[in-house]
Amino acid sequence: MTIKRTLFFALSLMCAATIFSGCGRKTPAGMPKLYPCSIEIIQDGKPLGDATVTLATEEHTWAVSGSTDASGVAKIFTHGTYPGAPLGKYTVVVSKQIVEEPEQTQVSASMVVSGGTAYNLVAPEFGSRDTSPLTLEIKGKTKESFDVGESIREEVKAI
Repeated sequence: MTIKRTLFFALSLMCAATIFSGCGRKTPAGMPKLYPCSIEIIQDGKPLGDATVTLATEEHTWAVSGSTDASGVAKIFTHGTYPGAPLGKYTVVVSKQIVEEPEQTQVSASMVVSGGTAYNLVAPEFGSRDTSPLTLEIKGKTKESFDVGESIREEVKAI
């Protein structure tokens, strides 16, 4: 009797997992086929971690981007969820910022004032689709490397 219950329980779990997981995440209507894409970002001859990589194009309206890991590699996703990128020609936009918090100032017993200063760590030319010299064409599975030059530390000016 125990073996039958165990078998029944195991089969029930497998059926439930199959029903609820489906065959993978469904893509939104109209989304083109996506191709695996990884992009390595190098700065000062070393991998640049924690940078944002965006593939900008006028060929479609799908958001295509990723973030670099400690080895400087960004796995690219469409709409932040679906692995890969649609076929097409892209401008590669790379940015990385940090915010340094100053010491907090106690104004009153209930109010603490703090503000931070933001700094760009990648040259601004790489941070805009209008000025980035980096381009990429996705023709299928893509693995590419880009160098964003020397590291910088440029204060972000408030607009």
